[in-house]
This record gives sequence, C-alpha cells and structure tokens, in this order.
Amino acid sequence: MASVQATFKAIKDKIEVVTVEKVEERLEYVANYAVAVSPVDTGAYVESFSLGRSGFSGGRMKKSDARAKSVNPEATRQVARNNLYQDIQGLDIKQMLETGNAKFTLRNRAPHARDVENGENWDKDGYHVFRKIRSKFR
Repeated sequence: MASVQATFKAIKDKIEVVTVEKVEERLEYVANYAVAVSPVDTGAYVESFSLGRSGFSGGRMKKSDARAKSVNPEATRQVARNNLYQDIQGLDIKQMLETGNAKFTLRNRAPHARDVENGENWDKDGYHVFRKIRSKFR
C-alpha cells in the first residue's frame, strides 16, 4: 500500500522564527522594566545593567564617582535600554532554544549596586530593583 505524507519544514521554520521573536520581546520587556524601576542619580547604576546567557561573566560596570548628578534621567534610561537591546541582539536565541539552554541572566555590576538594592552604606532603605524584577517575572 502506498503512503501519503507531507513535510512541514516551512511551518517548523515559521514556528522557530516566531518563538525567537517572542523570547526577544520578553527579554526587551524585562529590560524595559528594569530600566524603568531603577533610580537615576548619576546614571551609573542604570547604565551598568547587562543581559546575557545564564552564567555569563563580566558585564557593564559604570562608576558614579566622576559623574555629575544633574543628568537627564530619560536620556540616561534610553542609553541603558539601548545597551540591553544590543545584548539581546547579540544572543543566539535560536541556538539556545535548539539546545534547550534558553536561560538568561540580568546583572548589574555597578560598584554601588548593593547600596542601590538594599540600602547598604546608606541612611535609607534601598530601591529593591531586583526584588521588583523577580516579583514581576516569576
């Protein structure tokens, strides 16, 4: 008896493209939220966000020492967003999905990141940026 079949490579390819786009959109949403809930004093903290594969090393580290406190908060946030969007574009999300290793890390390496997060070395409570991010995206 003869069999009849159809190959759905075109559909599989479309599914992969849509999946990659959805992951990128979600990462951009996380990036936008992180930037939006971050304080902007000198801009060093918000510009120190990096996004990469889970376990990646390094990332941006901006110091606030030599920065003026009179920065334009929205312009500074846009720089931070652009940096994170570049990080996302640099990820091979398709390959990560194919290997089943689509895990990501958002990191802030500003020297004063713990101060911003927890209020360490301050007279007031921190901003709890990462607590907010975790709460929103669990």
